[in-house]
Amino acid sequence: MPGTQPLEGDINFGKVDQCIMCHGNTSNGAADPVFSWQAGMMAQAARDPVFRAALAIANQDVPDVGEFCIRCHSPGGWLADRSKVADASALTREDLHGVSCEPCHHLVDPLSDEAKTLAAAIPPGYGNGMMVADPANVVRGPYEESPGARPHGVKRSDYLASSQLCATCHDVSNPLQAEDVMTQPPYAYGPIERTYSEWALSDFAQMGAEGTCQSCHYPQVAGGGQPSRFSDVRRDYFVQHGPVGGSTWVQDVTYELWDGRDMSRQALEAGKERARALLRAAATLTLAQVDANTLRLRVTNLTGHKLPTGYPEGRRMWVHAVFQDAQGRVIEERGRYAKTSDTLWGKSVEAPTLLDPELTRVYECVPGISAEQAKKHDVAEGPSLHFVLNDIMVKDNRIPPKGFTLAAFTQRRCEPIGADYEDGQHWD
Repeated sequence: MPGTQPLEGDINFGKVDQCIMCHGNTSNGAADPVFSWQAGMMAQAARDPVFRAALAIANQDVPDVGEFCIRCHSPGGWLADRSKVADASALTREDLHGVSCEPCHHLVDPLSDEAKTLAAAIPPGYGNGMMVADPANVVRGPYEESPGARPHGVKRSDYLASSQLCATCHDVSNPLQAEDVMTQPPYAYGPIERTYSEWALSDFAQMGAEGTCQSCHYPQVAGGGQPSRFSDVRRDYFVQHGPVGGSTWVQDVTYELWDGRDMSRQALEAGKERARALLRAAATLTLAQVDANTLRLRVTNLTGHKLPTGYPEGRRMWVHAVFQDAQGRVIEERGRYAKTSDTLWGKSVEAPTLLDPELTRVYECVPGISAEQAKKHDVAEGPSLHFVLNDIMVKDNRIPPKGFTLAAFTQRRCEPIGADYEDGQHWD
């Protein structure tokens, strides 16, 4: 795929430890640039065991395809040409910092005139990790300054505050299902994730700075903040560097499996709390009594994308309801999960299982394999965890964002499947 290629322009990014020297231990508390970055899952993108599991399955199905995954999960490692060993075993300790400081702060708009001076092949659209990075020792952000005594230059970039930056790794399609990756925008083929497209087709995309991805996921710090501990300068525009997302348990698994190496337990706990707060603000529930025997519950999506969005194999949402009598005794329960015995790879495990799937509505996106694809690869047809072989969506009843229209979502291949939402409907 186009964009900056490994080693193009002799890219040699600085290390996170170098960034920590100036941008860690500032007076910002939990909004400290380094601490807030460590609190987010981007810092764990290359360690995340869910990612590692999907990577292993993908490489088993299509040898070496994992390099495509590493492109986003460790952009520094990919640009340094350490992803050709597609199981990520060649990534260095530095690469394991995932989406770290330097790769983001060196990105330029891949569709801009500047990009044409930095990369031989310009992407046909935003997405699929097709980044264009400036190899110069200049970091980009919201302010324009002369280098001064810093170890790097500083350059203003509106792109860093735009949702198009996030599109780089949050509109993902299977390049093996493209007719021509050099000319087709990612939304035109093989849908995997469409978070950016969902946003771009919502009302939030028309709201200016208040409706960008960053406005929710990189919240601005009230009163501004101190960008460097070696400077008394405070900036009015100062954001937490997370970003904050929806994960509240994978942090613990990642910390345990990597023995906490190069991770901050305190930061991860702060990240989990930020995620819980964001999740609480993602929807509203309203209950209305229709008649003596009927209640209607409305779930309204308040986010700028589908609810839930992101990695389809790892996101689901449902309503857990408990009905009680006047004395508080449980009459009935819907949407309850409980541990049941299961067999996984020949081992007996206790798996959390939805006890009443026929009664509980689960909002999720379920990828799958078509009959033609199943025959070609000698795998089962239907719902599938074969990430790189999936070529259809079996189900997608996730709640659309405000501004949804079926025609626009269909054009970008992120339309509802197995659910009917009218144009403008962002509730269920």
